Formats: sequence, structure tokens, C-alpha cells
Amino acid sequence: MTEDHRPNNLLKMAYLYFRNNVLPSWNKTITALTTMSMHTEGLDRAMQLGLIHECAESLTTQALHDPRLLCHEPENCGFSKRNPRRTLFSPDWKKEDLAALGIKLYEPIMAGMIHRCVPLDYASASLCHYFDKNRSTTDRREVVEAIQRLLPPHDYYEDKEEVEEEKELLVIPFTTLLEMLKTAVESGASEECKDGLEDRIGKRLDEVTVQDLISLSELYNSAEKQGGGGGEKYDSKCLKRLMKSYCCNYRGSDVTGFVKVGEVMNEFLVEVSRNPELKMETFVSLAELSSTVSTAIHGCSDGLYRAMDVYLETHGWLTEQEKEVVCGALECSMLSTEAREHAVGNQRLPLRLVVRVLFVAIGEMKLRDTATIVTQAGAERSEEYGEGTRRGNDDNNMDILLREKYNGSINNSRKNNSSVWKKLKRKLGCVTSTQHESINCHVKRNKQDHTVQGGKFK
Repeated sequence: MTEDHRPNNLLKMAYLYFRNNVLPSWNKTITALTTMSMHTEGLDRAMQLGLIHECAESLTTQALHDPRLLCHEPENCGFSKRNPRRTLFSPDWKKEDLAALGIKLYEPIMAGMIHRCVPLDYASASLCHYFDKNRSTTDRREVVEAIQRLLPPHDYYEDKEEVEEEKELLVIPFTTLLEMLKTAVESGASEECKDGLEDRIGKRLDEVTVQDLISLSELYNSAEKQGGGGGEKYDSKCLKRLMKSYCCNYRGSDVTGFVKVGEVMNEFLVEVSRNPELKMETFVSLAELSSTVSTAIHGCSDGLYRAMDVYLETHGWLTEQEKEVVCGALECSMLSTEAREHAVGNQRLPLRLVVRVLFVAIGEMKLRDTATIVTQAGAERSEEYGEGTRRGNDDNNMDILLREKYNGSINNSRKNNSSVWKKLKRKLGCVTSTQHESINCHVKRNKQDHTVQGGKFK
């Protein structure tokens, strides 16, 4: 059958047919790969002969020429279109789905396409489609591990032009990342796979919802129980890892995203506080994490106070000492006036916390009284002088004195802005004692409106 016996033998004719009639066609190439993979021995033999490599090269070349072979409209999967003109004309034939291949064939082929710079919006859409189609199969562990390995690295375009445009194309839909992580945890995927997905989710934590956090924390808890672990209802360690990833990769001075993360954390804490089975240690750990975020952005602690109030109401059997532990992370100075008024009359709170709230309220009252006295003194002193330059100078002096008195606490706070942000990153493990650059920013006050309804702080 070889050329050693006689020219134009069967082996050469078969190879010529394969090269000239199968490889140029996308559909025929995928059909050939599917047929080869039906039998392990046949697949191994095809690899030895180099047929698998030639099929992969053919598919990659065709995908580079027409990325629509991977996915007709990647924007349907949450991706931006790189070039709108590409989708003006659709193929007049039905293409074979690359997702029909087994993971042992799909992974090296897709890896080669990404390496050869197939447009990442189409490649990423193909990855998402493959995951959606195969996440419920018996090979779901191998599938999610392979997909995670194929996801382009975050710094893929770090040294390339048009960084912002390309990064937009890199983005996998956030909901798909969450589903991948859930599948990885449920199927017992490798730690490398779970860590990689957690890192990607953590970098985009400002897109998460309360229900997402609840599902993830319960999912880890269920997996831990199946492995013979503890019985905590919610996994606070998972949330801390996500927060660490978000904090370590936060750039710029705009803290809008961080404010949103803090709000979602507070809402999540309120929701889980209603569960009677939530252990005090778990609640305290979550409360400390929420308080750390609020302190870093100089936000309002009303959401955290509400969560503590709900927890104390649900767990009415706690002792006075246990209540103090539950409320230990609350910063009374960061409560709004409405929250402090509610706290003073809240019988569920430990007495020590009520006293702290009163001290803060009294301190602010004294500050306001001092500002009023200085203002009145300035007005009286101004009347003693004429309308000349001296009066203007005295008014300026009074104005300066008033600002110093009234804004004294704010000025002190501003001096500690960099140290607060540094403490947050160190607490989450994002920075060591030798790293001091690029962490002295992100300062913004976020006040929320809250009202008291039905004896509870809303």
C-alpha cells in the first residue's frame, strides 16, 4: 500500500484526498476529527501520522480568515463586535460546531488559535459556548479546567496599542465566570482552576450582586460539608479572597467601584443576618470585612449598623458580652444622625455601644456649639469696626478660625487617608511592609440616606 511497492498506491491516494478534499473544508475537517475521536486507538494512530496536527492547522487558518466560523455574533454572548462589517453577510451554509469535539481535541486546537491571534472576541465566545454545551456532561471537570487554562491572561495586551479597546474584547461575561466557578467547585476541580477563576471574578467584584455572593458562599460551604468539613452556613473566607483580589488590582483615584462593592457587602450582610443558623464568629468575620471597606472609602456605616440590628433581633438569646462582640466592628463616628438617634433608643444593642454613640453625639454637639459661638463673636467684632480694610481682615481671621474649629476632625481624617488605604491592603494581604507605592489614593465619602421605620433601621 506504500510507494515502496509501486507509485500511486492506496496510502498516497488516501492522503491526497484528505489534503485536497477534507482539509480545505471546515465542516469536513470537523467531521473527520469527530470520526477519529470515536475510537481511542484510531485517535492515537491519527496523532502519530500527523493528521490531527494538519486538521488543527486547517481550522486555525480558516478561523483567521473568517472568525465567524467560531461564532456568528459574539455580542450575543456579551462581547463587543471588533468590526461591524464582519457580520453584514452570513455564510449561506450551515457550519459544523467546534464544540462537538471532545475536550482533548478542542483544547489544543483552541490554544493554537489563540496563539495565532484569532480575534479574542470570537475565541472567547467560542470558549463560553463550549462551556455552556458541556458543563453538564460527565467530563465537566476536565472541561472547566481546560477552559480556565485557555482564558487569555489579564496582561495579554499590556504592551500593545489600543489597550482599552482590546481589554473590552477580552472580557468573559461575568455570569459565565460565576457559572464556571460553581462548576469547578461542584466537580472538585483543581485548586489552580478555582484560584484562577476566583481571581478573575475578584477583579470585577463591582459587577457582583447580593444573590451572587450568597450563592458562592453557600456553594463553598456545601462542598466543604461533602468533604467532611465544618458546618458554617456561609464561607467568609471565599468573600475575603474575592475582596483581596479586587483590592490588590484596584487602580486610579475614582472609588466608585469600591463604593458599590461596599454597598453590596452591606446588603449581603443584612440578608444573611436573618438566618438563625448563622454563627456569631461568621457574622463577626463578615462584619469586619464590611467595616474595613467602609473605613477605606470614608463611607457611612449605616448599612453595617442595620445588619447588626437585624442579627441581634434574629438572635435574641445572645448575652450582653456576645452582643458586644457582634457590634465590635461598628465605627460610631461613621453613623449618620438618623442612625445615632435610632441607636440611642435601641434596646437590642449592648449598653457599651449605646454609650459610645452618645459620646460621639455629644462631641458633635460641642463642635457645633463652638462653631456657633465663633460665628457670633466674629459678627459682634465686625460691628465694632468700620467698613474699611481692618474689618475685612478681621472677617477673614474669623472665617479662618471658624473653618479650623469646624473642620478640625475632617482635617485630621485627611492626614490619615493614605494610612487607612494602606491598612486595608495590608489587612487583606495585598501589600507587604516594603511596598508603599501606588496605594495612597482612593478617598471619597459616601453617605447614604436611611430612615427609621417600625422600630428598625432601614
